[in-house]
Amino acid sequence: MALMRRQSLVKFDAPLCETIVDTPKPAAREVLVRIERCGLCHSDLHIQDGYADLGGGKRLDTTRGMTLPFTLGHEIAGVVEEVGPDASKDLIGKKKAVFPWIGCGQCRDCANGDENLCVKQRFLGVAIDGGFASMCWCRTQNTCWTTIRCRSIRQRP
Repeated sequence: MALMRRQSLVKFDAPLCETIVDTPKPAAREVLVRIERCGLCHSDLHIQDGYADLGGGKRLDTTRGMTLPFTLGHEIAGVVEEVGPDASKDLIGKKKAVFPWIGCGQCRDCANGDENLCVKQRFLGVAIDGGFASMCWCRTQNTCWTTIRCRSIRQRP
């Protein structure tokens, strides 16, 4: 099996470290995205710190339920590298922005296309390993995929 390189949180309030794991195999309607870009969000920094400062000496614990090593990054863009058996093969090679909010797929909100409102949601880079990696596992829902043209800031005129 191919190996995947990640920059992972191995200890809170510490720099990320490279971890190498087996590349996940997509099942059903899942896809594997080769990461071209992944943004750094302030929430990534809060998770890395292990808390979010709420002001007045109050802190929100961001370590609850998290197992280390963990790969941050939910602002993901890349190219579909592989698809599960129930996903369209036409997706392979397409550049996509990844919708990181993954719902349960069963509740009323998910049925209405509002996975971001699901009470059982799992966020890439927050609850599921994210995009600070060479590859990322994703689901293919109509609301989860946008065709994009990846460009870095340095390429802009």
